[in-house]
Amino acid sequence: MSDIRKDKRLDNILISDYQGDTLLSNVYLEHNSFPEMNFKDIDTKVTWYGKDMSFPLIINAITGGTEQSIEINEILYTLAKELNISMGVGNQDLLLKNPESIEFYLDDSKEKRDIVMLSNLHAQSDQEAASYAMAAVNADAICLHVNIAQEIVGGVEDRDFSNLLSNLKMHASQLGERLIVKEIGSGMSEKTVSSLIEQGVSVIDVSGAGGTNIIELENLQNHNRDYSELYEWGIPTAKSLINARRVSKDITLIASGGIRTAMDIVKSIVLGADFVGVGGELLKYVLHGGHDYAKEYLEKLMYNTKVIMYFLGARNVEELKRVPYKLTGRLREITECIDSQ
Repeated sequence: MSDIRKDKRLDNILISDYQGDTLLSNVYLEHNSFPEMNFKDIDTKVTWYGKDMSFPLIINAITGGTEQSIEINEILYTLAKELNISMGVGNQDLLLKNPESIEFYLDDSKEKRDIVMLSNLHAQSDQEAASYAMAAVNADAICLHVNIAQEIVGGVEDRDFSNLLSNLKMHASQLGERLIVKEIGSGMSEKTVSSLIEQGVSVIDVSGAGGTNIIELENLQNHNRDYSELYEWGIPTAKSLINARRVSKDITLIASGGIRTAMDIVKSIVLGADFVGVGGELLKYVLHGGHDYAKEYLEKLMYNTKVIMYFLGARNVEELKRVPYKLTGRLREITECIDSQ
């Protein structure tokens, strides 16, 4: 029942050594010496799918369908409940093949949840599969992920990806805002975002380059070809956010891909993100130290985000979105390069 390839991918996360760059360091924010408020007034609460969350953070579970993932998902789910933040389960493809594998995701799937729960399938999944996957974990919405780089480097070279947009249009018509389209580490261009909006998609996770390098993880398992020259491939998370917000101010935007620090969270929101997802970095804390170590990491993220908001004079998430910023370095260079075309 356990997927050996996925177990190996978890091990490879710990030994992967390629260091990407989200380019969030190229976002410059200025200190506000007179925030004119009490620190206790900082409010990070957000409402999503009718539920009040303490913080605009999503635990992005990047594992599902293995024996090893049972304990990991239990820890992540416990953390989400304790901190009142959202969570997405790992890829549920195995669940469609073997309904008994629900234990790999959540063993109390039918309980009433106070947190936002996100289901997860490939973007080629049909309507029946999406409905089943959502019902299996009592999800508020479903992430349909687009991962052509992962599939090709992982050796799935015979898969036809030509129907992705039409399939997403069908799901958008059925699910509306309950559909989230998510990249897997390669980021999104303005053209990509425009194409999704044209299909009716209104919630997008850009999942940019700079975090867990999916191409490296798959290449470590591919013994037939070498794709190491592609480790730098992808649109950095910061640029992906700028791309998306240029296309639309109205979509719900999720930033993920290399989010590790409170400063990453703040800068992502300043660039236009409504929510921020953490995955690979959190998983390392879970694997190295379990629940307590991971909880300490998340609590630090949330508290330090409040500190930075105070330094910026932003009382809440909506005010944080309006904080002025400047682009520097490589991010400014590639942004201006696109502008000049």
